[in-house]
Amino acid sequence: MPSKTIETRAHTTKDGRLNLSVDVEVPDVDVAVVVTVTPVPAGSRADENGWPEGFFDRVAGSMPELRRGSQGEFEERLPLA
Repeated sequence: MPSKTIETRAHTTKDGRLNLSVDVEVPDVDVAVVVTVTPVPAGSRADENGWPEGFFDRVAGSMPELRRGSQGEFEERLPLA
């Protein structure tokens, strides 16, 4: 089984415990697990997919100088019979 990276958000309990239940689709085997805990800044919210709220509104059109160049002319091909 190749390694699989799963990113998610969760909320800790009042006593500072984090309870995770993650479907990894490999039943009854030993696995190595690495957990990185990164606090989310106060007031920062995420949508149902884990993206910060308003993320795409802020980045859409953020590179207006990026323009697609000419693609040239299409070659003429024989029609399919």
